[in-house]
Amino acid sequence: MQETAKHSPSPTVVVHSRRTIRQLRRLALSCGAATGLLAMPGLLSPAWAQDVPTPVVTSAPVVAQLPYGQGPQPRQEPDDRTPTQKAAENYDAPGVRVGSFLLFPELELEEAFNDNIYATSNATGKTGSFIQVFKPSVKLNSDWSTHMLNFYANGNFALYTADSSQNYQDFSVGADGRYDIEKESNGFGGVSYSRNHEALGTPNNIAGQAQPNVYYLLAANAGYTKQFDRIKTRLDGRIDNYNYLNNANGTNNGVILNSDRNRTEFREAARMGYEFIPGYEVWTRGSLNQRQYQNVPDSGGFYRNSTGFDIVGGFALDLGGITSLEFFGGYLQQNYVDTRFVQISTPTFGLAGYWNPYRTLWIKPYIKRTVDDTSQSNDSAYVNTSGGLDVNYNMRPNIRLDGHAEYMVADYQAISNTPGARYDQYYTVRIGFLYLPTPNFFVGPTYQFVHRTSNVFNNDYDQNMILLRLGARL
Repeated sequence: MQETAKHSPSPTVVVHSRRTIRQLRRLALSCGAATGLLAMPGLLSPAWAQDVPTPVVTSAPVVAQLPYGQGPQPRQEPDDRTPTQKAAENYDAPGVRVGSFLLFPELELEEAFNDNIYATSNATGKTGSFIQVFKPSVKLNSDWSTHMLNFYANGNFALYTADSSQNYQDFSVGADGRYDIEKESNGFGGVSYSRNHEALGTPNNIAGQAQPNVYYLLAANAGYTKQFDRIKTRLDGRIDNYNYLNNANGTNNGVILNSDRNRTEFREAARMGYEFIPGYEVWTRGSLNQRQYQNVPDSGGFYRNSTGFDIVGGFALDLGGITSLEFFGGYLQQNYVDTRFVQISTPTFGLAGYWNPYRTLWIKPYIKRTVDDTSQSNDSAYVNTSGGLDVNYNMRPNIRLDGHAEYMVADYQAISNTPGARYDQYYTVRIGFLYLPTPNFFVGPTYQFVHRTSNVFNNDYDQNMILLRLGARL
């Protein structure tokens, strides 16, 4: 993971040294990683959701950095500032030199208030709570002219004053890297191990559930990319192993057998693109997935193993770095061993990119559709369709304004001959302000509003959250 990617709270400052250009390219590659994996289930969620204690959607992290040349590239403008001016306006964390690596330790403390910690409807009443969040992290990034190797570890620990059963202790450790075989080809990969929770009110929580689900995830991926003149090729493979803890505080104090969700998911994908004009590329990609459950059948008597595929075609354009978009459309299908689960066949589509009309303003739209497995006992999965917009504006080199808006639909796929399958819609708005008095300290408030509508009785809810971030880093 790169210091200039989404984990860094500092504003993006364009400083045209060779090292900074490399960092900016790596920032763009994060966008490319998201774009290239849009059709793979469960891989994406809005990056800024990490700024709040209870994100709307929990998803598997992308554990590997894609190679150079993939995804949109930030534009490069002439920089007439003096070295003194550049240094004065650079608020990136400097890091600590450790041989040929850079070490980036960071500690963030948050004080938050959530007015609806159980994500319950207005009809049943809300419970609010103050939340204290402790987020230590450390990254060790290589600083090499070729190849790349990074290590990271982070924690996300929360204490709820109103109900200690909502406390969570998330963490993640991992590494990712890239091996440059030659100028136009390289291999990449990564591995991570994490403990995560699914916040109440998100798709994989049943109605009336009283405390979050907790699971452990072991993930690994590897890939290879090669460019032949104007033809670009990429192969990707990924394994995700999920292990859930049973939830002893479900509906009416019943036990939720989350161990039925323990599974291993395999994904393979191949992509080929042709850049017929510099900055204009047409491409196609096909991917497969296999989902193998530990308990077959599960406690409800269902055989949840499945296989699926998608075939998509897309178009990518880069208009001089000011506007860069990649969009695709195609078809996906998921087939289940249990004949009571209907086959999921649906169009799939996606969009990702940015518009950078000014050096200090980034506007990033996205659209995605995936098929995600679910905890609902009588549903095989849900079709997750979402679209949104992220806006990042650096008012000054050390003052950043972030905005996020998203609309998401969770369309559950019930067993055969079952009417009235669950259908949820989520509306999320978030805005944050960040001030850096020095490159080593940051502070700022964030506000988030979430609204869910559902065809399940009393499953609608509104949730307001406000928090204050305070952090230090080297």
